[in-house]
Amino acid sequence: MKLARCRHLSISATLLLLTLFSQALGAEPDVTVPSWVRHLMLSQPRPEYPIKARTKHITGRGVFDVIVRTDSGAVTQVKILQSTGSKLLDDAAVKALSSWRARPGMINHIQVPVKLYDVISPPSNQSLQRTPGRSDESL
Repeated sequence: MKLARCRHLSISATLLLLTLFSQALGAEPDVTVPSWVRHLMLSQPRPEYPIKARTKHITGRGVFDVIVRTDSGAVTQVKILQSTGSKLLDDAAVKALSSWRARPGMINHIQVPVKLYDVISPPSNQSLQRTPGRSDESL
């Protein structure tokens, strides 16, 4: 009886820890670019999933136009073509994409799709299709 109780406590503690760590480590942004573009880029840091968005389970996907200065490869501007539906997520994507670097003389702009969601439980298509208005303005 005592052994069964200890085993039950051990399993409960493990599940609790997994739940806590999945929220901290589970959020992973997805930035998808064609393979030919990856060869043209020197640096492509991923967006950081904002903690406020993660704790409120805010997910979204959008499309961004990254404008590159051809002589240096530096990103000069990032335009939001399709918002993620969240200012927090849009800002995180713009910040990361602004720090991208391309090989000089190779590319002047690229459209980049970005998805931010919890990889432990990816959202359904319904939850990704947000209305154009931003639902997290008060954050």
